[in-house]
Amino acid sequence: MIISVAELTRICQDLLMRAGVPEKSALRAAETLVSADARGISSHGVIRLARYIDCMKSGGIIPDAEIKIIDEGPAFIRASAAGGLGIPASCEVVERLIAKSASMPLAAASINHSDHYGAAGYYAMKCADAGLIGFSMSNTCPLIAVTGAAAAGIGNNPFAYAAPAGRYRAVLFDICMSVVASGKLIIAAADNKPIPEGWILDKDGRPTTDPKEIYNGAIMLPFGGHKGYGLAMMVEMLSGVLAGAGTLSGVNSWNTVPGRDADTGHFFLTINPAFFGGLDNFNARMEAVIEELTSAPKADGVNKIYYPGELEFISEAKAFADGIDLPDASAAELERAGKMLK
Repeated sequence: MIISVAELTRICQDLLMRAGVPEKSALRAAETLVSADARGISSHGVIRLARYIDCMKSGGIIPDAEIKIIDEGPAFIRASAAGGLGIPASCEVVERLIAKSASMPLAAASINHSDHYGAAGYYAMKCADAGLIGFSMSNTCPLIAVTGAAAAGIGNNPFAYAAPAGRYRAVLFDICMSVVASGKLIIAAADNKPIPEGWILDKDGRPTTDPKEIYNGAIMLPFGGHKGYGLAMMVEMLSGVLAGAGTLSGVNSWNTVPGRDADTGHFFLTINPAFFGGLDNFNARMEAVIEELTSAPKADGVNKIYYPGELEFISEAKAFADGIDLPDASAAELERAGKMLK
């Protein structure tokens, strides 16, 4: 299914508004989800929208919640999403953080009482497009087994960074801490395709290649063993502990229980290159780094070496020019969302 970025955004905004989300917040959420699809990250795109609506219809997310500023200073923001959607709250806080960062070498923001906030890289790229180095992260409910454990103990805590890079626009790196994002398991399950061994364990701790086990208590595995575990802990420390949000089993991501707070936490950090030799100098040096890396001798069968984020930017440009090739699973979830709101 080929659909334009503008039309897909309109459809998503309309569905969210029909679910009770205010117009501006619905647009922010729609743009964020569609951006993921445009950049080729369909696991964090519009396939998520119906699940947001599930949570709102059940009373687990407050559709019209208004963000609350707990505390604020020249270089920091502490905010609460007040039990509402994670995306609009994160967009507003990051926009405020960018404004503060114009006159500060470093600035940081945290959000608690939130829920799923989409692709972490979306917020990091907002910072990079504003001439800042940006970091974005969030905790989640326990989904992956830590080193030595036979059960899920920590979230699949996403982490992203982005930085301006002159004529290359930016570098962008966006990962979760498991071997693979849960959204890719959802797509594989919808397509009835097996997954590689080593992605997940079944609920009894046995290796499996069946993606549908994600709906039956499957345990995700951290990438790089203890390395993924250690990075997940860093995100938990900043997004959960420091932000005053839920931690580990205290996080109720994708909350569908009325009266209960999902209490997911997010953390954002900016560095302004203007205070470290100037933005022009930073861009020129980033260009040189990218050029040296991508001009390295190529391995057999490799035609091009990409810098982090380049594939996403190529996909995004094509999507704006020719439309988004929406996966069948994503289209099906949009259809399900529409049926729920009739």
